[in-house]
Amino acid sequence: MKIASIIVTGMLMGMPAVAQEAPAAPAPAPAAEAATPEAQHAAFVKELIANVNELTEALKGVTDTATADAAAPKVAKLVAHNKELMQASKDLPQLAPDAAAAQRALFSQQAKPAMAELRTALVAVVTKECYGSDALLQALAPIIH
Repeated sequence: MKIASIIVTGMLMGMPAVAQEAPAAPAPAPAAEAATPEAQHAAFVKELIANVNELTEALKGVTDTATADAAAPKVAKLVAHNKELMQASKDLPQLAPDAAAAQRALFSQQAKPAMAELRTALVAVVTKECYGSDALLQALAPIIH
C-alpha cells in the first residue's frame, strides 16, 4: 500500500503544478478567444475538477473483477482526457502576478479536495490489484506507472 500511495501521490502532485503554470497562449477555439486569461484558467480548473470527480466516481464503483472490467473503458477515457487537459494547460495564457496568486488560491480551494478524494479511490483500487482486472490495470497504467 505504501508504494501505491507514493506512486499515486506523485502522479496527482503533478496536476496542481501543471495547472498553475502559465506559458504562452494557445490557438484557442473561437469562443475562448474572447475569454480573458483569468476566465480561461478558471474554465480549465472547472474542467479538471469535473474530470477528476468523474474518475473518482468510476473508481468508487469498483468492488470486484466484474465491476473493474466494466469500469475499465470509462476509466481509460477519463485518464486519456486528463492527459489531454494536462497538455492543454501548458497553453494557457500567462497571468499577471495578482491574477496568478488568485488562480492558485482558486485551484487550492476547489481542485485539491477533489484530487485528494481521487487519490483515496485510486489507492483503494490499486492496493486491491485492480481486483484482478487486467483491463482496469491497463486503463490506469498511464497514471500509476
